[in-house]
Amino acid sequence: MTAAKLGAALVAIAAVAPEARADDVIRPVVYRVKQGDTLELIAAEFYGDRTKAVFILDENKLTHARPLRPGERLRIPVSHEITTSPGDTLLALAKTYLGNGLRRTFLADWNGLSQDDSLPAGMPLTIPFTIVHTATTTESISDIAKAYFGDGKNADMLRRYNQLDRTSIEKGEPMIVPAYHVRLSPAKQPAVDAEARGRRDHRRDAMARAVRALPAARQAWRDGDFAGVKAALAQSEGELDYLDSDVAGDIAVLLGAAFLAFNDGDHALTCFQRAVDRQHDRALRRYDYSPKILAAWQKAGGTIE
Repeated sequence: MTAAKLGAALVAIAAVAPEARADDVIRPVVYRVKQGDTLELIAAEFYGDRTKAVFILDENKLTHARPLRPGERLRIPVSHEITTSPGDTLLALAKTYLGNGLRRTFLADWNGLSQDDSLPAGMPLTIPFTIVHTATTTESISDIAKAYFGDGKNADMLRRYNQLDRTSIEKGEPMIVPAYHVRLSPAKQPAVDAEARGRRDHRRDAMARAVRALPAARQAWRDGDFAGVKAALAQSEGELDYLDSDVAGDIAVLLGAAFLAFNDGDHALTCFQRAVDRQHDRALRRYDYSPKILAAWQKAGGTIE
């Protein structure tokens, strides 16, 4: 499958997905060649690096560099930045954009994320473009890594990404190469659409409110002012999806404990479940909470240390 066809397939998936968004479009940029252009100059213009011309070469099925004709159209593969929505997961995003949910580990690594925590809404994520390298003869994966990454250190990544347990591929066999190390030059970055910008702004504002509210809520808890805890975190309770996982977990635990103080067990259980959902490895210390809180926390699926 060529990179263009792969991109078209991903666009088709996004078009039918129930949560499809305007920023789900992934496709190469069409560039019209100017007088004096070379593949290296175009790579420098888009990627800030002449050595990345190999990706343009492959995207356009060129077997070798050749003089370019003014007016000629080239497809330039580009990375794509999306903005997460409430409920997005690494698994679902990897299925949509990388073609396989098992690649969520790569998506997390490339964006500096932990796989243990959930994604907040309004977070920008970079989706690298991919090209499909087809072997012209038996080729070692190390040599393929050298061709696209400058050294063979990414050979293991390519094997895992393509779910191979071999060190080479045969003539005619395709291999997907994710260009996670190639970024668009700032001047070539597309504008963020209004809907995605709204989610980013909402996240920024929600985080600012939560960071301001947490100290007052913690002090109220220490003072035994459970109504004060609820009052301080009332707005943030409705914005947990937009908060960093650790902040969302802190707020949900405080709220759950406060609701239990008013014998509102159902509301407390909901808060604790939100905390567990946002931070799968979060544990409460046995000596920091009452047996009533710990029992509700365990009922919500939480662990105790």
